[in-house]
Amino acid sequence: MSKRLFIAVLAASIAVSAFAAGASRYVSVQSLAIKEKSSNTSKTIATVSYGDELTLIKESGKWTQVSPKASPSVKGWVSSSALSKRKIVAGKSVKTDANEISLAGKGFAEGFENRDASSWDTDNAAVDIIEGNTVSDAERQAFIKEGKLKEAE
Repeated sequence: MSKRLFIAVLAASIAVSAFAAGASRYVSVQSLAIKEKSSNTSKTIATVSYGDELTLIKESGKWTQVSPKASPSVKGWVSSSALSKRKIVAGKSVKTDANEISLAGKGFAEGFENRDASSWDTDNAAVDIIEGNTVSDAERQAFIKEGKLKEAE
């Protein structure tokens, strides 16, 4: 009896995996690096942008293997937390400005910018500078090697 139950569970999990493969996911961050392997330190093979549609290939823990709809020959890994199952639509019905989006990206709630500026305990200029920093794959690899760091699990 337990052998039949095991086979049924195995068959069901394979069916669920097969059903999920080919589904669409959408980029929910401003810019997302598609990595060669499921690792933050892996080589970046492509970059996709907010709202881009990706085809799901495989999910594995905190990583999802995808292929951009616009470039189906590209296959790589992205952080699952940067994806949405729901299509992201931006258009004329969205009433936001660049400043509002910037504040949201910094973790501030709606209406924050209307508070008395003298009570703010933030330095948005410093946050803007930090957000503008980029590090190449080669620089990241050199830093990891020099610091004798290990890949996070």
